[in-house]
Amino acid sequence: MENPANWFHMQLTSSAEAFVWALDQMPEERRWTAPPRHPDEWPAARHVFHLLSYERRLALPSMRIWLGEIFERDETYQEDIAWEDAEWAKGQNLPAMLADFRQVRDEQIALLAIYDEASWQRVLPTPAWGEVTLLWVLTKTLQHTFEHTHDVLHMGLFWDFR
Repeated sequence: MENPANWFHMQLTSSAEAFVWALDQMPEERRWTAPPRHPDEWPAARHVFHLLSYERRLALPSMRIWLGEIFERDETYQEDIAWEDAEWAKGQNLPAMLADFRQVRDEQIALLAIYDEASWQRVLPTPAWGEVTLLWVLTKTLQHTFEHTHDVLHMGLFWDFR
């Protein structure tokens, strides 16, 4: 990969757009309900909540490690409890959650221009994944986005199939 910053800029931008587009493929009235064939799965809104939580609490702080910042993971945070406690978990503010996701993703994209060439392969300890490279952290962010984009698209496409 010749210029990781440029490549990840494009990928982080397009994968965020794809995730939001996938959500838009579901009617609004279905976004807060688990799919009927798989009632134990997350509703689409929970995927948004999870992706936002992951990027805000893990991905972005991990990227900052390569800039010399300290990231101490909050071991008391429990996403399931946060989901139940969140006001928007009651279906009231999905647009705000998506706006927050876009804002955090924009912060990640802005950091890309700051890294020097050596940063991409430098191995540093992270609270979430142990010793990894910056390249690994950003690749994990893409994988995670693709995973949840797949899940939401799958729900939207096959909701009515018996």
